[in-house]
Amino acid sequence: MQRKWLILSTVSLGSLMSTLDGSIVNIALPAIQTDFRIDLTTVEWVVVAYLLVVGSLLLPVGRLGEVATFKRVYLAGFAVFTVSSVLCGLAPSELWLIGFRAIQACGAAAIMAMGPAVVARTFDATERGRALGLNGVSVSLGLSLGPALGGVLTQVASWRSIFLINAPIGVIAILWAWRVLPAEGRGRDQSFDLRGAALSGIALFALLLALSEGQSWGWTSPGTLLMAAAFLVLGAAFLYAERATVQPLLDLTLFRIRPFSFGLASVVVAFSGLFTATFLLPFLLEQGRGFSPIEAGLLLTPVPIAMAIVAPFSGTASDRVGPAVPASLGMVLMVLALLSLTQLPVDFALPDLIWRLVLMGVGQGLFMSPNSSAVLGSVPGRRVGTASGTLAQMRVTGQSLGIALSAAVVATRLPVHLAQTTSQGEALAGAIHDAFWVAAAVCAIGIATSLIRGSGHRGRVEGQVAAVRSADPEAPGARPG
Repeated sequence: MQRKWLILSTVSLGSLMSTLDGSIVNIALPAIQTDFRIDLTTVEWVVVAYLLVVGSLLLPVGRLGEVATFKRVYLAGFAVFTVSSVLCGLAPSELWLIGFRAIQACGAAAIMAMGPAVVARTFDATERGRALGLNGVSVSLGLSLGPALGGVLTQVASWRSIFLINAPIGVIAILWAWRVLPAEGRGRDQSFDLRGAALSGIALFALLLALSEGQSWGWTSPGTLLMAAAFLVLGAAFLYAERATVQPLLDLTLFRIRPFSFGLASVVVAFSGLFTATFLLPFLLEQGRGFSPIEAGLLLTPVPIAMAIVAPFSGTASDRVGPAVPASLGMVLMVLALLSLTQLPVDFALPDLIWRLVLMGVGQGLFMSPNSSAVLGSVPGRRVGTASGTLAQMRVTGQSLGIALSAAVVATRLPVHLAQTTSQGEALAGAIHDAFWVAAAVCAIGIATSLIRGSGHRGRVEGQVAAVRSADPEAPGARPG
């Protein structure tokens, strides 16, 4: 077996573990709540803390890999993830668990940001899409196995086992990555922009906190408005600082590259639509139809299973015909899937739901690998770590945006539907259908951004970057890092 496929295997194992951990915890939250005797608002922070820290660190960690080497950052992230998983499983109280989850998220951010960067550096343009598609299978397996495995472990052993099981797997994964990943030299004359990392991290933390807690706090509450203002002020300060920095955390000239900027925009809207569906459907299944949490989790598995089947083929197709066609077709199918969910009957039969979810999964599978390949292949090789971290950041932002937008639509529309019917289930279904309409409109934007991205050919993009820098050679943020 060629070494590059061994490298892909260790990246895929990391993707599986980080994705599995993100999806496995939700099913165990009731058991954690009972064990620690805490309220729902407190136990939610077991998930929220993890998402906030991951979303705040992806961009800085991507740049750190370019400075300290991908292998070092990847291995350090795996080690932090594994040790903190054990600490989570041994946590004596809810506060310790939330704190250890935040530390675990630091390791997960390194794994998530470095994995695609390693793939992009290992595979050339003729095989990159295929490799990312195969890595997407691991992501899909993590999403599909998480709820079921979490339910089994929680029921057979305890909620602590969902964290402790990471220990042996993590040790094996670290040893395998140490053996397989090639040694790298540190970037010459490279420095890490601490000021940019602090500004971007705090700004993104404020944004994600506002999106995740805005519904419970109130969208016009002082806390939400304060977080939104902090994001705007610190975000502006970050952009100003990056333009004045010789080696910025994020080279802003990259956004003049169409495949990069439009690819990132497509990621935000695609994951916003996907997570609108995956966030709201459990409420429809459990509160509207009376399914148990485990049954609801199993009923949602057609999405990741379809993604896992389609992703390798779409990645290979993008290597041959370019990313625009398969990625755009995937966005079209996602829009159609969301529109079909607006017509899902309240008393639906299981086949009515399953074919809609399969359509959603096929669309996401068609979109994900070609779009990632276009984004990562469009930037100069020395900036692939930044591109990988930014791509992961946009996924998390899209997820948070989708959840926040769908929750706001349901909260606004539910009273309207309750006034029109005496059935709580019908009213909830109507409000959720309205949210699907909004998500479909958002995803429709992604069709346009995907179509106009361009080819994503690295040689052409290198010319675009060179042209930008030659036009403004004195701009500090435009100098080579």
